[in-house]
Amino acid sequence: MKTSALIFNGVEFRREEFFLKADNTFPAGKLTVILGPSGSGKTTLLDLAAGFLKPDKGSIMEGNLDVTMLSPEKRQVGVVFQDHALFPHLSVRDNVAYGPRARGMGRRQAGMAADRYLEMTRISRYAKKKPSSLSGGEKQRVSLARALAIKPKILLLDEPFSSLDASLRRDMRNEVRNIQRETGITAVLVTHDQEEALSLADFLAVMKDGEITQMGSPADLWTFPENLFTALFIGRSTRLKIRKISSLKDNLYTVETAAGSIRVEHKGTIPDLPATLIIRPENLRVSGSGDIRGTVKEAEYTGDQWKIYLSVPGDSSDLIEFNCPVAAPPSIGESVTLMHQPGSVRILPGVMNDPGIRLGIS
Repeated sequence: MKTSALIFNGVEFRREEFFLKADNTFPAGKLTVILGPSGSGKTTLLDLAAGFLKPDKGSIMEGNLDVTMLSPEKRQVGVVFQDHALFPHLSVRDNVAYGPRARGMGRRQAGMAADRYLEMTRISRYAKKKPSSLSGGEKQRVSLARALAIKPKILLLDEPFSSLDASLRRDMRNEVRNIQRETGITAVLVTHDQEEALSLADFLAVMKDGEITQMGSPADLWTFPENLFTALFIGRSTRLKIRKISSLKDNLYTVETAAGSIRVEHKGTIPDLPATLIIRPENLRVSGSGDIRGTVKEAEYTGDQWKIYLSVPGDSSDLIEFNCPVAAPPSIGESVTLMHQPGSVRILPGVMNDPGIRLGIS
């Protein structure tokens, strides 16, 4: 299957109070997941890519082809909708064959294309049934087969698993991942589910208020967030307001916070204050020789471990979260000292003005 990069060149789109700005490339042959909260512009970005909306400024490219003003049927794009959007009066096979037929393919060839992609999505046994007799997962497989049947260069998926239960969601995630690898198609999937994004993506893009705040591999965004929103939206993090930053040697600094003087390894330019220190729970462990101090305020038992939350006198920006083995949880009210690796924390510019809120999606 031929494939192309999806490129947004200086694209701007305004609708009433909402403003979207995109200057991004979604790599050819890879699965990029756009992660963001509701209202961040994820679906609008897909609608622009599909041709359902036209930008006010800029261009949209499928590889070297400018498709900015082309209608949806003129683009080499397949779309999987959140609500399936199947024709209720057509059989499963005819639903999948509809796209090829609409693009000029003969009935017999379109039927053969439908059969191929129904087989690929493992839904062939339902070829003669109507969509009303299918489960949510089965309908989504038909929708995926229909999107692929036109042999698009780019596949767009708009929250395709949101209506499925947890076990079906995992199955469909694996199915989409396997099909994308098998076909080598460029795919862009939007979701607000962090687990889904991390498990699927070759590239991950975090979106907020109509803009992509950071894009890269899931590991890069997890380990090296470039801004507070990305750091706090992906995974679970502690944020501590920085009072002072002092240089020790090379890339090693001492950062003064309400939780103590914390050693930090930081490459690049140190941001001006106000700034925030970001620490992941998995990078902390109890140790008498640690830099970070607090008092146990909350404890959550999760089966395989305890999630412990420490309060810090004089800092309401967040609770310090760390994981503790089941056998040895500290008590509520107990003073705890934590150790970290200096290179495992991040100094980021700015502060978030929503005290006590632990961002992130579990």
